Amino acid sequence: MIKITKKCHISPKEVKLGTPIEMEHTTSKRKATIIAKQHLCEFPNYYSKGLIPMEKRLKKDMLKFKK
Repeated sequence: MIKITKKCHISPKEVKLGTPIEMEHTTSKRKATIIAKQHLCEFPNYYSKGLIPMEKRLKKDMLKFKK
């Protein structure tokens, strides 16, 4: 488990992107926010530059396979 410290530079925009995504793991918005912040401590652009673009590419690739 990653400890969230003041050294973590967490963008509120990234937290806003990440919290709904992490809700797939819990029904608690508070816990989802903590999970998002933990990811963002490791990778500051985890959602905007990592997970969201990757999922879009995967969905696009899956459409190719269905044809």
